[in-house]
Amino acid sequence: MFTLTKFAIKKMNRIIVSAIAFLATAAMHAQEISYGAYMERVLSGNIALAARKMDIEIADAGVKKSKVYNDPTIALTYTNSEDWDKKLGQGIELELSRSFTFGVRRNRIDLAENERKQSVALFEEYMRNFRADATIAYLEHLRAKMILEEAIEIYKELSSVADNDSIRFRRGDIAESDWLESRMAQGMAKNSMLDAETQLTNSAIKMGYFMGSISGAENLRGTGTLEMSEKALPLDSYIEKALAHRADIVVALGRADIASATQKFNKALRRPDLNVTVGATYNRARPDFTTLKAGIAVPLKFSNLNKGARIIDELLVKQANIEIEEARLLVQADVTQAYNEFGSALKQSTTFSSDMLSDMRSVVSGKKRAYELGEISFHDYLIVERNESEMRREHIETLFNKAVAWVELQRATGFSMEFGTMPITE
Repeated sequence: MFTLTKFAIKKMNRIIVSAIAFLATAAMHAQEISYGAYMERVLSGNIALAARKMDIEIADAGVKKSKVYNDPTIALTYTNSEDWDKKLGQGIELELSRSFTFGVRRNRIDLAENERKQSVALFEEYMRNFRADATIAYLEHLRAKMILEEAIEIYKELSSVADNDSIRFRRGDIAESDWLESRMAQGMAKNSMLDAETQLTNSAIKMGYFMGSISGAENLRGTGTLEMSEKALPLDSYIEKALAHRADIVVALGRADIASATQKFNKALRRPDLNVTVGATYNRARPDFTTLKAGIAVPLKFSNLNKGARIIDELLVKQANIEIEEARLLVQADVTQAYNEFGSALKQSTTFSSDMLSDMRSVVSGKKRAYELGEISFHDYLIVERNESEMRREHIETLFNKAVAWVELQRATGFSMEFGTMPITE
């Protein structure tokens, strides 16, 4: 028979005290941050977001670049004739020329402006997904926080039972198997608690990434709970809002505008240019003389006989218009699917209630008392304890899934997270 020594008892107590001290130290260094403060730092400090914003600045520079005019050309030529019999001397020729186009610059500006609008729409589309992803990261952190709190409670509960069992075993009140089982349960609870602590730290680091810095991010602790009272509106209202606000529809419309602007720009390029040249030549012959000249040149656009470029432009415009309808259909599908997911999450959340969780806690307390009185085995008590733990974990997951489903519905609708009810209850 295994005999518990004082050394073993002291070692077990030290493990419990060390674990609690570790968690207490982590709590002391925790930096609380609300959802609102978190999103402010995300929108102001995220590196990827800052890089995306530059796309708009680049597009602005593109518009400015498109406004340039054709540069004139100046040519200076020196000649020297060695035919002295004809008394021809040295000569200098100065020539200035420039090409004039018709409608190219105007259509180039229109194309650049449409490309800038597209950059803005793409940035808004990026922001739609970015806000949703950042919000889900905060929700994941709250879930990890709640799971850790639950793991700590279970560890404390089983540690209390294990401490009590060590005394009861020495007195001979319980069998060695019950004491060993309670001790193993305590060790498993400790591992679960440490794993939950790691998951919480990693979720905090993920929040730090979204905020633009992971230095000290492991100490971040979100505030609030996963509880929310958001109700589902009729599906048609979400679809209507999505068709009006989704940035990817604006992007599809922008592609059509760019295709049309490109078609007009290419059409302008196919028009004949007008090359104007003026110049003067001075010759130091005997006697010297000056020659003036002026002329125009028009290229013969035989390449326009090839209709391939025109056909490509027409097909690109048709393709872009078809993609608009595809984008609208995709939006309706996204919203409908997200709406169904949110509705399912709402129904699942009604499975749990505060009374149900409270009643289960009372059952566990009753079983614990029955075990301490020797009426049931530790295994029977542990089954009830684990059932309650699984129920609470499932409750946390249900709350998390409902909150995430709400965010996904907002993502599908196209609203930024500044609209509607925040998913975080402070």
